[in-house]
Amino acid sequence: MQLDQNPFFRKTITSWYDSNFTCWFLIFVVSFVFAFALGGLIVAAGEPEFGEHLWFPGLLAFLSGFLALKVFIRLKIRSKND
Repeated sequence: MQLDQNPFFRKTITSWYDSNFTCWFLIFVVSFVFAFALGGLIVAAGEPEFGEHLWFPGLLAFLSGFLALKVFIRLKIRSKND
């Protein structure tokens, strides 16, 4: 007799790198990167000779904020499904 392959009654198993703890830890770490990038934006905007390098902390702030937002949305969607 074969086992039923339909996991209707089973809870899905998430990987360790996609667990709730890991996602919250990632949001916590990325928030420090975001704050560091905002500090870089403030410093680069205040000094005229750093004006040409303003794109780097801006890109870093955008990417870290985007990553934190995406992981937070993933957590919210997962909590709705549970």
